[in-house]
Amino acid sequence: MPEQSGPPKSCANPIIQEADLLIPLPEPLTVLLWLAAGATSLFSLFGFLSHLDWKFELFSHFRTQYALLLAACLVVFLASGELSGGLVAGLFLGVNLAQILPIYRRTHRRNTGSKSYRLFFANILGTNTHTDQLILAIRKAEADILLLVEVRQHHLQQLLPALNDYPFQFSQPDVKNFGLAIFSRLPLESAQALALDEACTPALVARLRPGKTPLTLLAIHPYPPKSRSHAAERNHQLKQTAKFVSGQPGELILAGDLNSTSWSHAFQQLVNESHLLDSRQGIGLQASWPAGNALMRVPIDHMLHTPGITIHQRRLGQRTGSDHLPVIVDFSIEES
Repeated sequence: MPEQSGPPKSCANPIIQEADLLIPLPEPLTVLLWLAAGATSLFSLFGFLSHLDWKFELFSHFRTQYALLLAACLVVFLASGELSGGLVAGLFLGVNLAQILPIYRRTHRRNTGSKSYRLFFANILGTNTHTDQLILAIRKAEADILLLVEVRQHHLQQLLPALNDYPFQFSQPDVKNFGLAIFSRLPLESAQALALDEACTPALVARLRPGKTPLTLLAIHPYPPKSRSHAAERNHQLKQTAKFVSGQPGELILAGDLNSTSWSHAFQQLVNESHLLDSRQGIGLQASWPAGNALMRVPIDHMLHTPGITIHQRRLGQRTGSDHLPVIVDFSIEES
């Protein structure tokens, strides 16, 4: 048979075109996306100016929400091929994550083998009529010590008979939102409501000695910064609290609805000047308010402590009928 002439036929597969994964957005949606990313980025920057004015501080509280929104914008920008938008969203996402992630970094924790105690702190809300929910949350927590703020007389009418297994008690109810109470299974050496000065709301100061080392419990609820004057009064109380802490013997735990988040200049000043440690370190943010809106929740209920105290566990408790979730901490004291 005669040989075939010409080049041999190719056996290669047809060239497959690369799929286009980009999803172009209509122009109105692109504009809205840029507005969302731009406004969130601007709010992120405003939050760093909380030391200049109380209104700027309002922008400092929502770092988690900013990060979530910017992460969503980043995904959509990249999916639609808007690389410049993705760069802006990614940059400010990193800015907010740099404020959030350090609290998750574990630090060295001393394990002394000392007895562990459980402390329950809650802002129970002055207008709260669901005291049965509060009692249920307390029972479930099985804490050794309870610290409560925004305590009113109608709360005590139900709490006192229900908590008779806490034999050591002190309370100072208030018709506004500055009432205080402590219920303890551990003997109290003293307990009092103390105004750090005439401009401060009352602070509950309790002293006990669960081991060889004395322990001071300090519960505060400064003014909410709803105006320039209230913000100044709150900042003043946090400064006075830092001074008070530095003069106390032994170990100390500060618990409070501080009406400020981790990213507030006022909170950072309190930590720096008091040299207290954050009980959330290595655990997480644990946002506690508002209890009924998980998406908008921010961490304003805090427990700080001196270095001689080891935090074994920290968590948020169940709903109490308040707009705050309770904070529950297991701790031990390093015996000197």
